[in-house]
Amino acid sequence: MNAISIGPFAFDASRLAAVASILLFLVITELGARYGRQQQRILGAWAGWLVLAWILGARAGFVISHWGDFAASSLDAFKLWQGGFSAWAGWLAAGAVLFWALLRGHSAVLRPVLIAVAGTVVAHQAITAALPRPQMRLPPMELLALDGTPAQLAGGGQVTVLNLWATWCPPCRREMPMMTELAAELPEVRFIFANQGEGPDQIFAFLAAESLPLSGMLRDPQGHLMSRLRAVGLPSTLVFDEQDMLVAAHTGEISRPALRSLIKTAKE
Repeated sequence: MNAISIGPFAFDASRLAAVASILLFLVITELGARYGRQQQRILGAWAGWLVLAWILGARAGFVISHWGDFAASSLDAFKLWQGGFSAWAGWLAAGAVLFWALLRGHSAVLRPVLIAVAGTVVAHQAITAALPRPQMRLPPMELLALDGTPAQLAGGGQVTVLNLWATWCPPCRREMPMMTELAAELPEVRFIFANQGEGPDQIFAFLAAESLPLSGMLRDPQGHLMSRLRAVGLPSTLVFDEQDMLVAAHTGEISRPALRSLIKTAKE
């Protein structure tokens, strides 16, 4: 899995890499501001605007390119924690802010900002390369259907979305309606909702209360999948290709367009 556990908290590794890169950019620009004291306040202010422009631009680019999914619930565009950013749109927005700084006569910020950007890009590539990238297959193991009959996990011969969840997990509960809707929309993709460690009565009660379908619901009574897939938190969503090879993984609540993007990657 591409997740990192820090104490009782689980974080998506790619998000940690992005946060670390942003902090590094701010540190480098701060050091540059202290070196050129006469520009300290100006450089610090513009560095903050550049970071904000990148985040908002990257999110806006992703939302626009996936507007079909966001149209039904436009407020989801503000749920940044669900993931979904377009890097090229972020760089375009940051470039526009930098150009505005130059037009305002703050040409002194150009050199330190470009140095900070170069250092940040190199560091982000290094962090990304160092992140765990496990090569794993969908485990050939049996889970239990809600009626107790065994169900084979691997060998479906199609793109598979495996969601590890539990009824006590708030983000699991929030994303489940979206996932079941997407499962019905994409019959060519196999969706498996592997409940971790709960009994059928708890699962049935939750599904009935939320008016959710039973299709794809399986039980992993001992939570073996968590350890087999090295998942560090719930919910965890893993996407496998037709050969049962892991293509992408996401820890934490995921949005419809972000999940659709992972599925598209597995189909390519």
